[in-house]
Amino acid sequence: MSWSGIASNQCVSLTNLLDAVNTGVFMSAVAGFSGSAKQITRSEAEYYVVINPVTSKSNNQLVVKSNLTAKTGVYKWNISDNGTILADACSLYLDVNTIAWTNTASPTTGTVFYADYNFTTIFPMTSYTGLFLHYRAFGDTGAGYRARFNLATSSINNSPSAC
Repeated sequence: MSWSGIASNQCVSLTNLLDAVNTGVFMSAVAGFSGSAKQITRSEAEYYVVINPVTSKSNNQLVVKSNLTAKTGVYKWNISDNGTILADACSLYLDVNTIAWTNTASPTTGTVFYADYNFTTIFPMTSYTGLFLHYRAFGDTGAGYRARFNLATSSINNSPSAC
C-alpha cells in the first residue's frame, strides 16, 4: 500500500516507508532498501529514513504513520576515495554506498561531514590517506565538487570548487 493510502493511526510497513521515500516524503538514510509487508519499529524507522526522533515509542515498539515526521536541514552526500592532489580529485570514483551528512546544502570552508544524519559522529576520514576528496549531493548525477579536507575533523579546509 502507498504511503498516502494509510491512515495516520495505522502501523507502517517497509513497503509504505519505501513509497514515502520514492514520493519525496522522507529521505532515505541508507543507500537503499526494499519493501515488504513487515511492520516496522521505532529503531527500524530511524535507521531507514531521515526523521525526527520518535520519542513517544520505545525502540522495539511498532510505529504508526503519525509518529514519523521528516527531519529538515539535513543533506546527504556521496564521498569519493581519496586523492593526493586537487587536480586528481574530480576523477575519483564516487561510491553510492559511501554516505556522509551535512547541515548545509552548499558546503564551504569549515563544513563538517558526519557519519549520521543526527550529526553526532563525524565522518570517519582517518582511513583516508589523501587530503583531496570528491563529493556530490546524493542521487545527483552531476560532476560534484572537490575540496581539501582536514582528515582529523572531517571538515573542508579550503574553498570547494566544481568539478
